[in-house]
Amino acid sequence: MTHSLHRQGSVESLKNDYVMYARCARGINLDGAEPKVRRIVEIVFDEGPTNAGDSPHHASMADGRLSRETALEYQKNTRGFICCFSERERMKRVLERLKEEDLGISIVVSGLIDEVMAMAREVGLKPHTINLSLGIRGKKELLPSAEVMEFTTMCGHGLVASSLVEKAVAEVKAGTKAVEEAARMVGMPCICGIANLKRAAAMLEKSLN
Repeated sequence: MTHSLHRQGSVESLKNDYVMYARCARGINLDGAEPKVRRIVEIVFDEGPTNAGDSPHHASMADGRLSRETALEYQKNTRGFICCFSERERMKRVLERLKEEDLGISIVVSGLIDEVMAMAREVGLKPHTINLSLGIRGKKELLPSAEVMEFTTMCGHGLVASSLVEKAVAEVKAGTKAVEEAARMVGMPCICGIANLKRAAAMLEKSLN
C-alpha cells in the first residue's frame, strides 16, 4: 500500500500516525471474505480509530458519513477496509486481536519503520513484505512549504490541496474555526480515510505558536 508511505513531518509527529489496510485478493481469499472483513471493522472500531474511509461510497469519519454501523454495512462485496490511528497502543491492540483471530486477510500497517517493526515484534508477528519511501525527486522548489506538506501528504492520492491547508491555518489563526473543525475540513477530501485528524489538529494548534 504505497500511497500511505510518503507522509512528511518530524519523527515525534509521525510516532503518532499509523495507517492500517485490510485487503483481500481476487482469486485467493476474496470469495467468502465479507464476514471476515466485517470482523476486522468491528475490532478497529472497538479500539477507536482517528479516521477511516470507504472510497467506493465516498464516505469517511472526517466527513461524518462513516460510522461503525455504516462501515459494517458497506462491506458487502468488499475487497478491504482502511483506517488510521493516532496512538501506538491502539494500533498494537488491533494487531494483537487480529493475530489471535487469524482471519486470513492480509493486513498492512504504515508508519515509522522502527515503530512498526518494534510493534510487530511485541505482538509476535513477522512482516511478509516491507516497502520504504525513498523521498521526493524532481523540482522540489515547486512544492508547497514543508509545513503544508505535513498535511497534504497524509492523503496519498493528493486530494488535499495546499490551498485548503492554508485556508484552515488562516481560519484557526483568525479564531473563526476551532482546530478540530479545521482538521476535519482538511481531512474530508481524503476518501480513503487515512488523513490523521488528531495529528492534523495538533499541527494546526502548533501553527498558533
